[in-house]
Amino acid sequence: MNILIVGKGISGQVARLKEEAKKNGHRLVSCASADLVVEASGGKFLPKVEGIDLAQIDLIYLLSVGRMQWEWYVVCDFLAKKYKTKIVERKIIDPAYKVFFSATSEYLKQVENDIPFPKTITFSNADLDAVLRGFDFPVIVKNSHGQRGEGLILAKTASEVAEFIQNDNKSKSFKIRQFIPNDGDIRVFTVGYKAIGAMRRVSKTGDFRSNISLGGVGEKFDLDKAPEIRKIAEDLSKLTHSEIAGVDVIINKETGEPFVLEINRGPQFAGLEKYTGVNVAAKIIEYFEHLPKQQ
Repeated sequence: MNILIVGKGISGQVARLKEEAKKNGHRLVSCASADLVVEASGGKFLPKVEGIDLAQIDLIYLLSVGRMQWEWYVVCDFLAKKYKTKIVERKIIDPAYKVFFSATSEYLKQVENDIPFPKTITFSNADLDAVLRGFDFPVIVKNSHGQRGEGLILAKTASEVAEFIQNDNKSKSFKIRQFIPNDGDIRVFTVGYKAIGAMRRVSKTGDFRSNISLGGVGEKFDLDKAPEIRKIAEDLSKLTHSEIAGVDVIINKETGEPFVLEINRGPQFAGLEKYTGVNVAAKIIEYFEHLPKQQ
């Protein structure tokens, strides 16, 4: 099988997938999302990536598509129809699935299916006093473009919230979230809507963020002893049609209640492999192998 990973920037992750693909007799190549070129003229629609024949690719995994995102979605739909190329995630090309790539659509699904998550308000230019009404401090404030623990703060006052928003010149919207007292969070990795492993992440600096990329440390989390966490992660991945995902769950240390923080497409897995011993790359390749051709 010829596999294309879109998202070359996550080089360590791509290298691991390439290593496991090679073991199973597959050829895996990668490109950056910005490497895509689409030629369209009379009677011709030709997507191209330098050095890669897209017509010979059996499966495309959109690991990270920040730039040329919508172009990649159109191209994947085209390739699936013309060459029966497998696309991960399939929801991108599934006409039965309404794709709304925003956290708000996930909040709606969580509300409709009784999946617990912290109270959240998404807004752009609304009156801040009105937005904050009903929240107790501290609160989490997050901008629209931050990821992997960046672009958010723990605000203890309304003035800190206002300052964060005023100093942001990029974001189109913001989120205020209820702060849940905790001892770190739990990252559950799902492949094919099944949890394959989990780790607890704790900040080693006293930071409220526990992301491994920000210096957090991890330890294996036993999902067999916490079936409710497994169920939340698997249910959410199914609801959002997220074939490969990292579901972040937090437990209120005062009440023991679990809450979903977010579900991440194209999650990093180096930390999970390191702290749990789960061969995530192999699990992903195995999942690719069993996917049927696009119909």
